[in-house]
Amino acid sequence: MPKASAGGRGYKHLADKQFKPWDSNTICDITGFRMKFSQVMRRWEGWYVVPEAWNPRQPQDFPVVPEKQHIYRDVRTDDADAEIAVDPPTPSFPIV
Repeated sequence: MPKASAGGRGYKHLADKQFKPWDSNTICDITGFRMKFSQVMRRWEGWYVVPEAWNPRQPQDFPVVPEKQHIYRDVRTDDADAEIAVDPPTPSFPIV
């Protein structure tokens, strides 16, 4: 089996061959592609992946717990003894 051209092991050469300090090669945990560390993203599980394989965390992982509802009770002890007079409603039609 012949060697792959210029890569030795069949790796694709990185397009960015310029040296950058602290920018090492890394491998995507999903696709297995070799990328520079500055080009990968970290998923919420802690995996380093290429931007095409990145997805956000599902909103259902954070359930919304409803707060306990409080009933507002307006207690008026001063007006409790007062009598309330209600007039009977007047009919809008004539009584025959």
